[in-house]
Amino acid sequence: MAKLRVVCRHDGYVNTDRNDAYKAVTDLAAWSDWASFESAAPVAPLTPGVYQMRTRDQTIVYIGMAGERKGKGIRGRLSIYRRGKGAVSGFGEAALDRALADAPFVQEHLEALREGQPSRASVWAKDAIQWLNVEIRWAECATKTEAEALEKAAIELLLRHAIWNRVALRAPRAALPADELSVPEGRTDTVAGLATELTRTDKAVRTTLRAGFPNHLKNSSWDPLTAAQIAYVRTALSR
Repeated sequence: MAKLRVVCRHDGYVNTDRNDAYKAVTDLAAWSDWASFESAAPVAPLTPGVYQMRTRDQTIVYIGMAGERKGKGIRGRLSIYRRGKGAVSGFGEAALDRALADAPFVQEHLEALREGQPSRASVWAKDAIQWLNVEIRWAECATKTEAEALEKAAIELLLRHAIWNRVALRAPRAALPADELSVPEGRTDTVAGLATELTRTDKAVRTTLRAGFPNHLKNSSWDPLTAAQIAYVRTALSR
C-alpha cells in the first residue's frame, strides 16, 4: 500500500509549469500504471485512495478520492461512474457537462429519442464517460484521512492546469505557451469554439452570455463554458 511521501503545502505555492506539476504529482505517492477506465475500474482496489483521470492526449483532467466505502474503496467510487449514478457530482458531473457541450454526442441521443428510444439520465451519464475515453491510475492509502491529504496535495499542484474539479474553476489559470492557446478543432466548450460553430463573433457570444448569466464575475473568463451556458447561447443565436 502506498505511503504518502509529500504533504500539502500551505505557503501559497502552485507550480505553473504543467510538466513539472505532473512530475510533482507522480512523486506524491506510488501510483498504478495508466489504463483505460473501462478496463481498470472493475478491478480497482477495495481500499481508500486517490485516482487521476486523463484524456488520451495525456492531459490530467480530474483528481478524486475514495474512503473506505464499506469495504469497496476506490472500486466502489468508480462503480458509481460506471453505472451512470454520479451525474450531479465529481467526475460524473464533469464528464456529462463536457459531453453535453459536444454537438455530435447530443445529436446521437436526440436521434434515438426521435426514433422512440429515449434514454434515462443515468445512461446519458454513463455514455458521457465512454465518449471521453479517459485513462485512470490510482494510489492506495491506509485510511480515508490519508487519501484526503493526498487528494488535496495533488489538486493544489494541478489547480491551474485545466483540471475539471469544481475548485479549479475558481482558481487563476496558468499562462499557456502560444501554441496551446488555439481552440482544438470541433471544441465548443469555449467562447471561440462556440462562435465558430454558430458562425458568430466572439463578441456576440459573450454579449449573449452576459444577458443570460448576469451574475457572472465581471472581466473574468467564460471558459470553459458549462452545458447550460452552451445550450442557452445555441438557442439564443440560432433563432
